[in-house]
Amino acid sequence: MKQALKFARCLKKRKYRELYHNFLIEGVNFVEDALFNNAPLDYVMVAEDNRYSQKCKEIMEQARLQQLPLFFVKDELLAKISDTETPQGVVAVCSMPVWNEEQVIREGDGLLVALDGLQDPGNLGTIIRTAAGVGVKAVFLGKGTVDLFNPKVLRATMGAVFRVPVFQQVELDTLIRKVKEAGFLTVAADPRTDKKYYHVDFRKGGHLILIGNESRGIRTELLDLVDLKVRIPLAGGVESLNAAVAASLILYEIFRQRDPG
Repeated sequence: MKQALKFARCLKKRKYRELYHNFLIEGVNFVEDALFNNAPLDYVMVAEDNRYSQKCKEIMEQARLQQLPLFFVKDELLAKISDTETPQGVVAVCSMPVWNEEQVIREGDGLLVALDGLQDPGNLGTIIRTAAGVGVKAVFLGKGTVDLFNPKVLRATMGAVFRVPVFQQVELDTLIRKVKEAGFLTVAADPRTDKKYYHVDFRKGGHLILIGNESRGIRTELLDLVDLKVRIPLAGGVESLNAAVAASLILYEIFRQRDPG
């Protein structure tokens, strides 16, 4: 148990997450969601004082059914691993999901999202959660984007990280060329263009939606590669929207256009 606790503690740092290809998930709902989505969990740790709560009993039972190692840890020791002010007494170590990028692109259809240097963990997590809500096939994180397995990102995804393939450290110029060859229309959100996003016909075919950094937007070299640039119209005096809000508006417009109902 001491070794499991020590290993979990080291995963609070990105360099160890990347070295071991593991990350931490924390909280009753998050761990429960991971268990029911058959996420690649390595083991589960429960605070000793929480082991008799109904929710923890359900988590423990599910962990046993999946034959996962289960450790009971003193509350104060588990709290040191926690990234929240009010720990819920449940932490799990999970292997990073492995997705097939070539398969996603090769199909040449559906909806993809690419993010150019997004820095805010809450924005990234919200975009991934929204992506799950509209049926996005994959999200691509360009270099310089915040770490997918940052605890704040993971909390904001609300478990969607187990349902949507996400690829990190992606060369976005290469990605754009590759998806265009596969038949996708590439669309960038750019406030300086004239075309409004809801005037585009998104009903058929594959689309890659590119969203930029919160302050600088999308790099010029990427804007030069895309097929189409669209803007979100705003009232006078408002320069831009939060990146997650902008992404959500465009993604839900595509979802609306494709809704068979």
